[in-house]
Amino acid sequence: MGHPVFAVLYDAVLFPFERLYYARQRRLVAGGAVGRTLEIGAGTGANFPFYDFGRVRGLTAIEPDPHMRARAEARARRLGLPIEVLDARAEALPFPDGAFDTVVATLVLCTVEDPASALREVRRVLAPGGRFRFMEHVRDEHHAGRRFQEFITPAWRAMAGGCSPARDTAAAIRAAGLEIVELEHLRLAWYPVRPHIRGVARVVPQAGADGSDATRAAARPASMPHAAPTPPRTPGAAPAPPAPRPGRR
Repeated sequence: MGHPVFAVLYDAVLFPFERLYYARQRRLVAGGAVGRTLEIGAGTGANFPFYDFGRVRGLTAIEPDPHMRARAEARARRLGLPIEVLDARAEALPFPDGAFDTVVATLVLCTVEDPASALREVRRVLAPGGRFRFMEHVRDEHHAGRRFQEFITPAWRAMAGGCSPARDTAAAIRAAGLEIVELEHLRLAWYPVRPHIRGVARVVPQAGADGSDATRAAARPASMPHAAPTPPRTPGAAPAPPAPRPGRR
């Protein structure tokens, strides 16, 4: 059913933080997207004004919360931007392998139910050479900070649409087969849930026994056609001549 009250209050509550620092971070993350781009957990569409549509070739955004999604759709119309906003979950992206050159996530991996599955899906839909651009608040590396995060988690989750403020998101990104190539740690002043990270990751190929990308192969349907088996040779018989190549004489 989503979070109707949270959706209404989200932009108003974040407004001072957007002015202080989130707008700059969104510009660095979303503004660096190129090619076919997917944004997961678009929320109310706060990133939409920061995309460079001279470099982005088609922007698709997903948001499973119907109340947040309605606001994202309204923002896209208001800005006059060609953005397709879909009802989908990050843990089960309805797109083929390698469909996007860039995937963007800001302040979303704290709320998805299964971040490990979501990040494996991000890896799957990224094209070779593609990039995952992210900005998230994460588990504090200091003991006192972690204790505070653990203390406020129940109330924070109830107020903030299920957000878990103490996830080790950088470790989860690496565990999903993504290599972080840029990473900046941010301690944004006056924000109740700190710290944040901002960065860029790329796909790490995981070769199977035949040299193929094992992770992508595992994600393909099991019904893909297989080559016909080679008939056995009779002992002493001459090898069969090679089949002619199409288009060659």
